Amino acid sequence: MNTEFKKPREKLLEFKNPAQINTEDLIAIILGHGSKEKNVFDLSKELAGYIRANLNNSISIEDLIEFPGIGTTKALQIISALELGRRFKWTQEKIRVHKIGQGEIIQGDCLEAMKSIPDDSIILAFTSPPYHNAINYEEHIQKLEGKIKYWTRKEVSYDFYRTFLIDRFKELHRIIKPGGHNVVNISPVGWNGIRVPLPFHFTVWMEKIGWQFKEDIIWEKGIAKDKRSGVLMQHPYPGYYYPSLVAEYVLVFQKPAGKKEENNIYHFRSSKEKQDNKLDMSDYQGEISKNVWKIPPVAPQQNLHPCPFPEELAKRIIQFYSYKDDFVIDIFTGSGQTNIVAEKLGRKHIGIETQEKYVQYTIERLKQLIKNPND
Repeated sequence: MNTEFKKPREKLLEFKNPAQINTEDLIAIILGHGSKEKNVFDLSKELAGYIRANLNNSISIEDLIEFPGIGTTKALQIISALELGRRFKWTQEKIRVHKIGQGEIIQGDCLEAMKSIPDDSIILAFTSPPYHNAINYEEHIQKLEGKIKYWTRKEVSYDFYRTFLIDRFKELHRIIKPGGHNVVNISPVGWNGIRVPLPFHFTVWMEKIGWQFKEDIIWEKGIAKDKRSGVLMQHPYPGYYYPSLVAEYVLVFQKPAGKKEENNIYHFRSSKEKQDNKLDMSDYQGEISKNVWKIPPVAPQQNLHPCPFPEELAKRIIQFYSYKDDFVIDIFTGSGQTNIVAEKLGRKHIGIETQEKYVQYTIERLKQLIKNPND
């Protein structure tokens, strides 16, 4: 391993295979030590000791700026390095594969898990990645287990988040069949008083990878959880308009094929296969024919996960962009909504998730579905 780390966070982001970093080197990098034990983050012994003692705990910007010489910028760099280090460490742990029904539920980092999937083998990917730092999934699990009362958002630099997604959707691009699709449910996210236009940034990132933008679908949830629109009620004057947030984006990307006539998912299908997958068009001329889909969100008591998309959303995507027996993958599967619907619709499926709690929940849901398919 190259030990010249003038800017360790940036150098770490360049590693294509994080397993190349051994544990001792990884911890040294996290703590800000470069070549010849040079402390490139210029940490005091007290701060280095604090970080080492709390590697498995949440460390916030507020915790770090209590130490002399640490400002907000440097604190965020250290936290980003810690987050990257934790994810790299995860990839060194064994990937666990659970075969069930027509699919597999894989516990592990999707970047590592996808490496075992052959090139050009998946017809459709449908997922909803983390919306920057909108949800703290680790603490959400602790809340479910009764260890804490509330979860809090954690500091994650946008540069780290961008690289995190680009690396994974680049690997996804490798395994999607030319002409196949990558469909992503995503939304703007608010943080520190700013509304970040995440779907628009995300589209640019995907195009740079090689994905071709095809469609933008608006998922209208109809139910507002925020009170933004109330501002105008209190101050009925121009400049006070903040609409309630009731919609998310569903962005459709395609992996271009080499030949125009092959830039689709139907050119190699037989007449029988097309007939077996013929869609019910009785309701098509209504809402479904438009790019605004009105689908109620999942009620909190209906699903263990904090932000699952509804099965109806997955159903439409899977029916419109795949055939029976095709492989469908969700690289951030959460509670397994994509896998549940794929199983119901006769598709082979792969779901990848880091959190064991969500993995076991998905497996149990699939077991119940297989046992009682008509429920």
